[in-house]
Amino acid sequence: MARCLTIESFMVGADMVASHLRVKDVDRWSPQVGRLKFHSFTSEFPEVNDKQFLWSCEKWIQGLPPGFTRYPTWRELMAPLYRTENGLANRSWGFNPLLPPALAPTAAQLLLLPQQRRSIVPVPDPGNAAAYVPFETDQLPVLPPAADETPLTPERWNDYLQWVKAEETTAVEC
Repeated sequence: MARCLTIESFMVGADMVASHLRVKDVDRWSPQVGRLKFHSFTSEFPEVNDKQFLWSCEKWIQGLPPGFTRYPTWRELMAPLYRTENGLANRSWGFNPLLPPALAPTAAQLLLLPQQRRSIVPVPDPGNAAAYVPFETDQLPVLPPAADETPLTPERWNDYLQWVKAEETTAVEC
């Protein structure tokens, strides 16, 4: 199977980012480092094609705030192309549904995505990692269910406002 992304397009995108970040020529990637970076990127994002990669590089550049910025991680760079989690591209959640039609993934690209959806966020307490169940699902992320399944009606809202008013009148001043 041929690669979706060519090393030539990868290096063009990398040069676009480096130029925008004003990386000195002496600090640019050598051809050998460029090949290593290309293999690193394609092992993490094997489904990305030339057009998608260059578009994502340009969108990342356009979204930069002023000031010092370092070279992005692959997940940061691909954030415009995928659904994101905490600002990072999450391949298992699929491509961004708002992509322009010319950048829409092909059926072959979709087959390369992970079949199981999984969070990329690390557990909040690494020392107690066994207590956390890894988030995996075969559905796209949805909001957790509300604690109270009863919908908010004007009557329930009115009852709540009456309750708050009653609490305020019974409060003891110190």
